[in-house]
Amino acid sequence: MTARLWSPIGVLLASARHQMLVFKMAWRIPAVLGVVQPAVLLLVTLSLPDRVTPAYASRVSIGVLLTSFWSFTIWTGAGILQRERSEGTLAPCLIGVRDFRLVLVGKTLGASAMSGLMIVATVALVLTAFRQPLRFDHPGWLAAGLAALLLSGLALGVGLSSLFVLTRFGPQLSAALMYPVFLLGGLLTPLSALPSGVRWLSWAVSLRWTKEFLTSTTTGTPDLFALGMVVVLTALYAVAAAVAFRRFSTYARRRGTIDLV
Repeated sequence: MTARLWSPIGVLLASARHQMLVFKMAWRIPAVLGVVQPAVLLLVTLSLPDRVTPAYASRVSIGVLLTSFWSFTIWTGAGILQRERSEGTLAPCLIGVRDFRLVLVGKTLGASAMSGLMIVATVALVLTAFRQPLRFDHPGWLAAGLAALLLSGLALGVGLSSLFVLTRFGPQLSAALMYPVFLLGGLLTPLSALPSGVRWLSWAVSLRWTKEFLTSTTTGTPDLFALGMVVVLTALYAVAAAVAFRRFSTYARRRGTIDLV
């Protein structure tokens, strides 16, 4: 048991489990983001009986899933290091015997997994209550897209958490980033509704390509270019997250304090 906990996989799993327990204790915000928000969005969009078909319901469910997943990531996963600092556990974690990079990745993985489970379960329950069938012609590719989404959220959570801990204005930054990504990802409105001068920015948003790929699995041929873009952008996010974490760690030690206030 001890040897397993000392292994990298053991550290990741223990950290993920700890983060899930944190959400269980402080359940209000996760409940709002993972249950209330997707349920309300689905109830609104499925209240148009003349437009609801299995294909339409599938596309709406994908949009609700991505919208709620980003909200959960920006408000919870991105604030993991800030919560560690406010609770006085950041310094012990940074100088602990275990590599704190593994701890942070594990915690972020736990946050992403918990959000995904809550949102998918909520969407499934609402659709079951409405007796609304879905249409997914390629369930295998759908599973691949959801896995890519989880990894993308993991990379974004680590990177944003490493940046937000350097400032006192993390909540304000979370609010400032939430809706631009909704728009640039085409989650709330079609990308064609955006001004052409800013539409090109959506190429750097993995959620845009995730939506295109997942939507393509509802009918027709899966858009493998969109899936490739998700993979490429996730890799770039991961590199940026590693750089951000190294700068944060170096900055903390150079100042001689890990409070970062």
